[in-house]
Amino acid sequence: MNFLAHLYLADNTPDSIIGNMLGDFVGMDFRETYNAEICRGIIQHRKIDRFTDSHPIFLQSKKRISNDYRLLKGVMVDIFYDHYLAKNWPDYSEVTLEEFCSYVYDIFLDYRPNLPPRLQSMIPIMVAENWLLSYREVEGIASVLNGMSRRISRKNNLANGAEELLKHYREFENDFKTFFPKLIAYVNSLE
Repeated sequence: MNFLAHLYLADNTPDSIIGNMLGDFVGMDFRETYNAEICRGIIQHRKIDRFTDSHPIFLQSKKRISNDYRLLKGVMVDIFYDHYLAKNWPDYSEVTLEEFCSYVYDIFLDYRPNLPPRLQSMIPIMVAENWLLSYREVEGIASVLNGMSRRISRKNNLANGAEELLKHYREFENDFKTFFPKLIAYVNSLE
């Protein structure tokens, strides 16, 4: 799952939200730097990734994507699923997506001095461009994929990834709607 899903699945505390955001930005020595609740969030993030990456529905979604994208298929499905979460947000939350994004961005800005440098530099851009809210539109997903394409050092065609989303739009949405309740149940089963 990508940023929005991890943040949605976090406990409703600033430390849990930060921990769930940090999962892809810290190494194995994170326990030396962060408090217990942030560490639980990092661990939850990684458990969610393992569950997701091995789930048959997620694997089915990856198969829908052209082999031209090879190792990037999983990243693309993560981002596609965030699109469907944002698009269908009222099905999963009583708080509006706009309110949720504002709440999360405020937490990010408060914690920014204590975050890894890569995430510190990303936060102002994420907030200014309202990335999480932009996931609701296909154009926002296209922009995310384009930005990621530029940051990957090896040659890739990720900038064209939104075409894959549109090609199988309903199928991906059905995959997401079947998978996400299973992921929620899995997260609820964690201690």
